[in-house]
Amino acid sequence: MTLKGMLPAAAGAVAVAALLGGCGLGFGDEMIGTPSATGTQAGPVVPEPPTGSGPAQQSGGGGGGSTTPSSSGPSGSGGSGGSTQPSSGSQAAGVTEVRTGTWDVGDAGQVQFAVRQGQLQLLAATPASGWQQAQPPTTQPDAIEVVFGAPLGTKWTFQVQLSGSTMQITKQKTVAKAADGSYPVGAAGSVDFISSGSQLKLTNVAPEGGWSVTQRQSSPTSISVSFKQAAGTAQFTAAMSGTDVTVTTSQQLSGPVTTT
Repeated sequence: MTLKGMLPAAAGAVAVAALLGGCGLGFGDEMIGTPSATGTQAGPVVPEPPTGSGPAQQSGGGGGGSTTPSSSGPSGSGGSGGSTQPSSGSQAAGVTEVRTGTWDVGDAGQVQFAVRQGQLQLLAATPASGWQQAQPPTTQPDAIEVVFGAPLGTKWTFQVQLSGSTMQITKQKTVAKAADGSYPVGAAGSVDFISSGSQLKLTNVAPEGGWSVTQRQSSPTSISVSFKQAAGTAQFTAAMSGTDVTVTTSQQLSGPVTTT
């Protein structure tokens, strides 16, 4: 699936509800994180002095390189502002606003971008300690994707799409050989599961306020849970191969472009 495929077909500014109705993410069936085949593959991005961008989310943080979640969610590294160490908290794992500027991407690093003359510009992509860019950033006038990777197969993906005056922000985390337990799904809620032998069992789904559960499917080898709110969606999947489990959590939010 291309990055542009995640945008609604309607051009120009559209109502947020209409945007979500036309979004082609296919959360139940597909995973994001594959750069567009038509995108321009840029080399490693060197941080530049911020231009018209706001500070990093001070309460950000989220899942780390560990494959074992805690009951309160993955822990993040300390730090704030423009530091390459994202701060801890649920904000860095979730998407609670739609804006330009500097973003914490879990505890994997930071991405800074702007909208200038109606086009997206990637200003910096800075991995945190122990992380690296898993692939060159994909940049287009209407789409940006940055992927940070860490040992043991953990990966964070940050995506931005622009359609007229509407912008969509997506964060996704993939954990290979994941332990069972409780996993936060961005800012949407949490999902608990256990694994026994070669089987998975969904034990709890807890949406946060303002979010509802729209899909809940479970089999011995896979689990899929979808969440929705007025302007966003979120997805949890767990898939078992042999005795190994891969967990993917993602959240996206759409709204008018806010420049910081």
